[in-house]
Amino acid sequence: MSADHLVRLRNWLLLIAVVLLAAALPVADGLTFDQTIESFFPPDHPDILLLQQTRGYFGGDEFVIVAWQQPDLISAADEGVPLSVNEQAAQEIRSLAARLSELPGVDSERTQDLPQLLNTAPRNRNTRLAMLSLFSGILVGPDLQTTAIVLQLLPAEKSPVSREVAIREIRRIVQEVRPDAAVAGEAVQVQEMFDLVERDGNLLYLFSLLVLSAILLWVFRGLRWVLSSLLIVVGAVAWTRAALVLVGAQLSMVSSMLNSLVTIISISTTTHILVHYRELRREQQLSAEDAAVRTLRDLAAPVFWTLVTVAVGFAALLVSEITPVRSFSVMMTLGTLLIPVYIILVMPATMVSGRQVAVPGQVRMEAYLDRMLARMADLIDRFPLRTALLCAVLTLATAPGLFVMQVETDFSRNFRESSPILKSLQFVESRLGPAGTWDVSFNIPEPLTPEFLDRVTMLTERLRALKQQGIPLQVVSLTDAINIPPRIGSPVRRLGLLRGRQPQLAAGFLNQSAGRMRIVLRSPEQQSTEQKIAQIERVRAEIVTAFAEMEQQVANSANQTWQADASASGLFVVMARIIDSLLADQLRSFLLASLGTVICTAIAFRSLRLGLISLVPNVFPIGIVTGTLGLLHVPVNIGTAMIASVAMGFTCGVHYINEFERALPTLGLSGALRKAQAGVGRAVVLAHLALVAGFLVLTVSEFIPLVYFGGLLSLSMAGGLVSDLVMLPLLLRWTTPVPAAAGNSAANSDQL
Repeated sequence: MSADHLVRLRNWLLLIAVVLLAAALPVADGLTFDQTIESFFPPDHPDILLLQQTRGYFGGDEFVIVAWQQPDLISAADEGVPLSVNEQAAQEIRSLAARLSELPGVDSERTQDLPQLLNTAPRNRNTRLAMLSLFSGILVGPDLQTTAIVLQLLPAEKSPVSREVAIREIRRIVQEVRPDAAVAGEAVQVQEMFDLVERDGNLLYLFSLLVLSAILLWVFRGLRWVLSSLLIVVGAVAWTRAALVLVGAQLSMVSSMLNSLVTIISISTTTHILVHYRELRREQQLSAEDAAVRTLRDLAAPVFWTLVTVAVGFAALLVSEITPVRSFSVMMTLGTLLIPVYIILVMPATMVSGRQVAVPGQVRMEAYLDRMLARMADLIDRFPLRTALLCAVLTLATAPGLFVMQVETDFSRNFRESSPILKSLQFVESRLGPAGTWDVSFNIPEPLTPEFLDRVTMLTERLRALKQQGIPLQVVSLTDAINIPPRIGSPVRRLGLLRGRQPQLAAGFLNQSAGRMRIVLRSPEQQSTEQKIAQIERVRAEIVTAFAEMEQQVANSANQTWQADASASGLFVVMARIIDSLLADQLRSFLLASLGTVICTAIAFRSLRLGLISLVPNVFPIGIVTGTLGLLHVPVNIGTAMIASVAMGFTCGVHYINEFERALPTLGLSGALRKAQAGVGRAVVLAHLALVAGFLVLTVSEFIPLVYFGGLLSLSMAGGLVSDLVMLPLLLRWTTPVPAAAGNSAANSDQL
């Protein structure tokens, strides 16, 4: 459909836009947020399968730790007198444990507290000391002044309430009874992450709409231009969300930014359209209808190819191994491609409909901006080598930073220092013990023999010995409990006594009907992913060796064949893999986005030369920003894992090249560059202003990766402005053949 037809049918198109929006909104409201950690990987991922297998055998591994300081916790510590929990403290602990156990979503049979476990042990001092040692760092701190209640959450499929509700209720009860208590654990961290991202995603959408609407109102001085832009934004967002509902997709941690990003891209695009329309109305004195037709005709190709390039940048994230990142890629690609549809439906009526359509306003700074852009074009034309040298020096100065860039992979650093979850985690790991939970799960021979249990004891000690090699690992095993004095009878007999006296404690380590046993491991959460992965690999190597020996021992002692099936898994492992995979995806997605940018621009202008030229302004700001961060030793986190591919295409190079190519045959090289700088430069500056303002809104988030994502993208956009207005003109000047019809000698001189 031609631009003339679009203008003639403008009111019908606007009606279609409103009807489509009305139809999409009810459906879009049905989009849900997947808050499970398993959603980060495909269902057949090895670590997910192991995690689900262990949960099936032992009832889950999602623990919530409620810890606080309890003065005079232990009483009767005199020689010969059995240790016990101070009666007043015991009553407080039991009362709180009982209230927490009654909450929906909590496995009441698996709640652990110090009075319950210590006071059910034999009234023997040595036994009590061994019990305290066994649960040191879990239920009692090394100082004997810190205690904890450990809650186990029901598996998600068996829980009557969501994780969000269960953890919120735990916090409510703790706040009522022990306001000074810390609530921590991997399940709490994961839920806090999802809660922050979902809440911030909605707030940031609202803030980005308000901020960008204020910018449009300030620049163009008319509600018509603001409302039309908002209709495009809301329409694209609503139909993206509705499409996701129709195909059964869900939002994830990453895709919660969908609304904000579609808003930013939409308003940046409409800014280009309105600036061009305003110039036709103001400078060429065209009527509203003629200016609308010209605008649609002139900008159809550059707007389309700019948005396609942005969509390709998002599509590059499909190479990620993280399922939510791939989902985000599909969602943003769809959302970006819906923007031109709503532009076609909304903008013709915006520019023409009405008795008298006022010319979009103009801010005072634009006159200064025009002079600055003209001066910049003149300087680039007169001193191209000096300008290029300056860019080269800046690139060379920051390039070393790319090789020394530090990546913050400590998951706890995803939260602000002032956040309750981080304060709770710091309290638990400094006063109690490691908060990260995982386990070594393995099959057992039938019948269970004393020799096998002795081997499990040896494996437990081998894992504990890793601490001497610098691996901060806390190990708790079933054999620790059955070896507590007095050790009467064989290990198998002592196991039977333990199962009779403390069945829930034994059930946490042994599922005899399924033929499985586990050793529970605890590792600090406040460490880098590299350290976590090293621990996981070291433990897995250790169990391969140990169980090969156990197979041989069972065969020799029991004269039977037993094949070991052992694995190390848990939330700790899955969370470490998430961050590791996110960071590993950066290079692949960046290379794919770069290739996509070249291909799209080359197709748009039917020129491989222009395709390659367009890559430089996209890559330059990303390299400068990340290189500078590396030189300043500012660590970047998982929020940067998508920046490279997302930032590709956000520069306005297609618009600039389009204006340059159109003016080249008549104005020559220098004239075409000045025309592009003056005509597109103003729109480029205003569009980048909208982009930077939109992304800066993300920096108010409480989730640190969103802060980095917004801040670094804003810096990249600012660098992209320099790329579009300095580097792109230079590259076009040096690589464009001078048209025979335009013998402009000024284009060929280089005055140094």
